[in-house]
Amino acid sequence: MTPRRAALLALLLVSSPAFAQPVNLTETPMVGDCSRYTVELTVTGHLIVTQEGAKQQIKLDAKARHRFAERALAVADGLPSRSARYYDEAATSAVVGGDKVDHALPADRRLIIAHRNPDGPFCFSPAGPVTRDELDLVTEHFDPRCLAGLLPGKMVAVGDTWAVTNPAAQTAGLFDGLVKNQLTGKLVGVKDGVATFTVTGTAEGIEHGAKVGMTVSATGQFHLASMRVVEIAWKQSDDRDQGPVSPASKLEAVVTVRRELLPQLPKELAEPALAGVPGADPPALLTHLRHADPKGRYQLVYPRDWHVTGQTDTHLVFRLVDRGEFVAQATVTVWKKAEPGKHVPADEFKKAVAESPGWVAVRVLEEGEIPTDGGRWLYRLTAEGKMEDLPVVQSFHLLAGPQGDQVVVTVAMKPEKLKAVGTRDVGLVNAIEFGAKK
Repeated sequence: MTPRRAALLALLLVSSPAFAQPVNLTETPMVGDCSRYTVELTVTGHLIVTQEGAKQQIKLDAKARHRFAERALAVADGLPSRSARYYDEAATSAVVGGDKVDHALPADRRLIIAHRNPDGPFCFSPAGPVTRDELDLVTEHFDPRCLAGLLPGKMVAVGDTWAVTNPAAQTAGLFDGLVKNQLTGKLVGVKDGVATFTVTGTAEGIEHGAKVGMTVSATGQFHLASMRVVEIAWKQSDDRDQGPVSPASKLEAVVTVRRELLPQLPKELAEPALAGVPGADPPALLTHLRHADPKGRYQLVYPRDWHVTGQTDTHLVFRLVDRGEFVAQATVTVWKKAEPGKHVPADEFKKAVAESPGWVAVRVLEEGEIPTDGGRWLYRLTAEGKMEDLPVVQSFHLLAGPQGDQVVVTVAMKPEKLKAVGTRDVGLVNAIEFGAKK
């Protein structure tokens, strides 16, 4: 063999994956770590709804952009479990069935505390309650806290594969619960101090009570010197069943994540800015959501296990979901206004309840006034009966304000769910305040 051929053979062997130098693909999150992320998302697909017994597809196109700094406050399972985020930008724009909807995070809610709990992501603002749309903005984008779990956490050579950890799969999928994880990582190349890896496969989970299957094809860049994932392109196909608060859907998502390590904490995440932030168990009020009637007739701050599922000029519909299970439905109806300091008499309200279309009462379980505050008056009638020949329990609430404003809140449930509802219906009604917030 000539020297030239020997040199060429040696070069081929060294550059071959089988003889490539192994690299350490390990990222170890630490309390205090801080990075800045830019997350861009494009979604296309269809929502699937059932109307008059037939399934119909509604086209969906959406884009989102998030730019935020994140500081790790706690670590568990090899991933950040609690972190503080400050959003410079958080906005979505969607076209659903021809209707355009835009959402953006307000300036006074840009500091967000994000928990990664066993039962899914949980975010809140230390500044006070957020709306459901604002909560979705900061909870339902790609969660970069999964990045360390996408790696093998050991020395690997080009061509080697590994299983993605369950916590990382659940975090990446934004699942409340993980059912199955078949995501696999693979090292595909090393060049100029950067290792390129892929993540492919499928995972199944539960989100808001609906089963979701996702298929992933992603490519990431790992910086060997800093031992951090610095970029990832994540493609995902979702097949979602209908749930208690969301329609079925088939969606394609493309996400790009860029990460910049911050050697110094930005002032928005420094100690003075986080001095008043609660620990692992935030006060209930901070975890609640706020809703304001578009016409300024009422507003409320309510527990987040109630989900708004519909709204018209006169009605607001909530569904109560407990650990993914549908429990009850509440309908808030604006009623005729009385004179200041007065309200509809209880007997007149009971007559209106008895005449509700499709409702046949069998027996009254409870009725009477319920103590409240703020100069309001609250009356509740709970009865067992039938709706379209189906057994149901309904609680009818009449809430009147000091200026004569009135709403009726009807909470319907299966008889076996009465205990699960407990006093949560009264809590929802008592949260209603009349007039626009000043």
